[in-house]
Amino acid sequence: MHLSSRILKFGLAGGIGFIVDSGLVTALVWAGLDPVLGRCISIAAALVTTWLVNRSLAFADRAPGPPNLPEFLRYASASLLALLVNFGLFWLLVRWQGVFAQWPVLAVALATGVSMSVNFLSYFKVVFAHRQ
Repeated sequence: MHLSSRILKFGLAGGIGFIVDSGLVTALVWAGLDPVLGRCISIAAALVTTWLVNRSLAFADRAPGPPNLPEFLRYASASLLALLVNFGLFWLLVRWQGVFAQWPVLAVALATGVSMSVNFLSYFKVVFAHRQ
């Protein structure tokens, strides 16, 4: 699979994950659940969703066989690493007291771009590494 096609499919998986995450947390909050608990549930659902979509689209050629727990645990670990990068970079940027403190959305955008790169590379090189 060409890298550009893989990246496009990775972006599609992320978009689907965002829809699952935001839609589910919204529904759970509307149903009366605490937003933090609702977000924990929605993030877990989005994580499983993006794993399944990524393994069937973006990394289908590298994910032979049925879904399995060791692969999911690698995926969840890689996702956690990217989340830490995202929040860490965001925190550093807004604490810098420059334009990022005045416009935190810029810090979110930059941190998200960097963490997406971390996610893609870790999925490509570790989670769905080409196995002979």
